[in-house]
Amino acid sequence: MTPDNSSQTDEKQLEHIPVEVKVDSAGLPLLPQPSTSPFDPLNYPNWLKYTILGEICMLAFLGTLNVAVINPAVVPLSTEFGIADVTGTYQTTIAIGAGALGPVFFTPFANVYGRRPVYLLSVLIGFASALGSARSKSYGTLMFARAMNGFGPSAAFGLGAGTVVDVFFMHERGKAMGLFTLMYTNGSHLAPIIMTKVGGYIARDLGWRWCFYVSAILNGAFHESGYLKRYMTVLTIGAMFMICFFFMPETLFDRPEGQVQTTPGPQSEFYEGETQPPSAGEPFKSPPMSLKTYLNRMQIPDPQRPPSRRLKMNQFIIKPFSMLKYPSVIFPALFL
Repeated sequence: MTPDNSSQTDEKQLEHIPVEVKVDSAGLPLLPQPSTSPFDPLNYPNWLKYTILGEICMLAFLGTLNVAVINPAVVPLSTEFGIADVTGTYQTTIAIGAGALGPVFFTPFANVYGRRPVYLLSVLIGFASALGSARSKSYGTLMFARAMNGFGPSAAFGLGAGTVVDVFFMHERGKAMGLFTLMYTNGSHLAPIIMTKVGGYIARDLGWRWCFYVSAILNGAFHESGYLKRYMTVLTIGAMFMICFFFMPETLFDRPEGQVQTTPGPQSEFYEGETQPPSAGEPFKSPPMSLKTYLNRMQIPDPQRPPSRRLKMNQFIIKPFSMLKYPSVIFPALFL
């Protein structure tokens, strides 16, 4: 038997080796099927999955809260800069507009270089721009800082759903997406309420700039008081940045080719009666994560990134418009 014939025989034999289909507690095949790699986010322990979910929910909440945080203090802001109250609201308008462009810019980078560095950069931009807004000496400077304040934190708007898909199985995504959407859509609604009850007193006693300082505290950390206020601003990188830095591992993962089917088909049909999925075993449980694996997934750049994952210009231009083929996307876009 020649070496070529031997390899072909081995391949045929491998095709007939039964592959165990991992199932959930109800005995149904998991979609997608987790790989055997410890770096696969589907293999992350549940505590880490829900920690990541909590982080992206909070980032999305802060992204929309940043935009509306100044609304209760527009009048004193306009008075200080000597502009009309209506003109004073334009800084919120530009933040909203810039927030629409952020996901178009950040998502292609996250799909190539990983979610983690983009999230961290997003939080830093949100922190710096909120601080810049608070320290602005002119309305033009404030407008630029507010544009960056809308642009930077908006990364979570586009990446949040992708991160949910990275770490959760299909039957778990509904609950996770519901929580993410709740936080994402209510940040701007709650900002005026929160800032009116809390920030209203802050704006009255300390000035409108402290509305942005509060935003900076939430994105990073900021402290200014008493003696130090005269001489220096003390900046510490904390809050959401530190939480994400230590507790948000990379979730982007390229599954190897040839693994068990990950889309609905013959192997993943819902089985009725007494019929069971082929080679189905015990309900899947996430394996324990070692410290070495955790630290590997915290590295920047991602050591698991394959060479085939490259950034292309069409990801910024063509890819976003590909979503317009879905009625659920184009109808709300036309309505707005």
